[in-house]
Amino acid sequence: MKAEAQPFDHHGGPRLRGLAQVPRSRSNEGKFGRLFRTLKPFIPSDTQLKALAASMASTPAMDADPARDNPDIPAGYTYLGQFVDHDITFDAASALDRLNDPNALTTFRTPRFDLDSLYGGGRTQTPFLYDEDDPVKLLVGANTDTAKFEPVDLPRNQQGRALIGDPRNDVHVIVSQMHLAFIRFHNAVVDHLRMQFFPDDEIVDEARRLTCWHYQWIVVHDFVGRLVGPEIMGEVLVPDKRTKGMKADLRFYSWNNTPFMPVEFSGAAYRFGHSMVRPNYKLNDQVAELIPVFSPALTPNPLQHLGLFRPLPKTWTLDWKKFFPIDGSTPQLSRRIDTSISSPLHQLPASVDGPRRSLALLNLMRGRALELPSGQAVAAAMGTTRPNADLHLDPGDTPIYFYFLREAEVLAEGRHLGPTAGRIVAEVLLGMLKGDPSSYLRKEPRWVPELPSANAGTFTMADLLKFAGVA
Repeated sequence: MKAEAQPFDHHGGPRLRGLAQVPRSRSNEGKFGRLFRTLKPFIPSDTQLKALAASMASTPAMDADPARDNPDIPAGYTYLGQFVDHDITFDAASALDRLNDPNALTTFRTPRFDLDSLYGGGRTQTPFLYDEDDPVKLLVGANTDTAKFEPVDLPRNQQGRALIGDPRNDVHVIVSQMHLAFIRFHNAVVDHLRMQFFPDDEIVDEARRLTCWHYQWIVVHDFVGRLVGPEIMGEVLVPDKRTKGMKADLRFYSWNNTPFMPVEFSGAAYRFGHSMVRPNYKLNDQVAELIPVFSPALTPNPLQHLGLFRPLPKTWTLDWKKFFPIDGSTPQLSRRIDTSISSPLHQLPASVDGPRRSLALLNLMRGRALELPSGQAVAAAMGTTRPNADLHLDPGDTPIYFYFLREAEVLAEGRHLGPTAGRIVAEVLLGMLKGDPSSYLRKEPRWVPELPSANAGTFTMADLLKFAGVA
């Protein structure tokens, strides 16, 4: 069955190059591939998918229920996950490459945690990302109409569109402000190196290395560790007797030449974050209202939703202490990882999906279009099978996306991923670092963070925000 055409994929962006043809053989090059190449596709009907998606819609009572909050994962990690997704799926291929190789069979970008969504093609290829007055720094934007907009923002053109490496990082206020925080983190690293008397011609490479390696450490220890739980993390990130450092022990994620993006990960396991979205958010103490990410209105009031592609509204600069635990703050919590999706995601904006379907339905349809196997088949292949009755599932097979959410809901009380999805997420994200010759895990596995932090020898998202001067 050929994958159905879908014009949009990640949060309203164009369909990612390579998803229309996913090789089943490891010998075929490609940006995307499969972990379980021999498992047969599970192809439920439209009626089945629509019914399942409808069952995932959170009610107003569920939206308001504090028991659905995840005590282990603050709300900011939901959007760190989105930022990470954009980083590893960012495709900087030229228009000619896209035309000549639409399925990314030969010209494709290896998925890496290298922040090229931040740095673009460097100062020569993407000079608009850099500050002309201080070319080793990234450009911070300044809105001139400070009566309507915040003075500090992403750099934007005259129509309000962000001038950044990956436009998807301007889709809503939270991920936009996170991108800005990483810009300012890089700039703070430059200042830190200058205080150590690094010459500017050396600072360029050293600042990017330090920025990327601290970000990679956060992904491994502050993000993946929370998502998969200590047991799975301890199985995948293990001591390396040869280097005396740590290494990724991979059982299911392997490649011949370069790492690829597994569709079981991108089309199912990593979509757990949608269930973590809160119905609305407290931005700071200046804005009294709780504001949803998206509004159900066809033409919503700009101050009634967090959708962006526009300058940052006045007083909307995030107080990061409400999203991450910083200096003892009590942040908002993410929602539990389960089979309920908050109401703002029930009817997507037309800019994201023309028919304005639910995000749950789009995820289920995408899994079918990618010819993913059932959740039960993948669990059996990994040795993590649980009886359907134990997972409160009907007899028969289940779409992999729903199975992964139910597994987390039942086996981990929604506090982290279950054994099947958790293993896939841990192996793929740590495996990308293993396959990247410039990552700290590959190049210097004994490395520990060296920038100032609350606890020496480690580094968290809270430490990054404080060092960047935004918290």
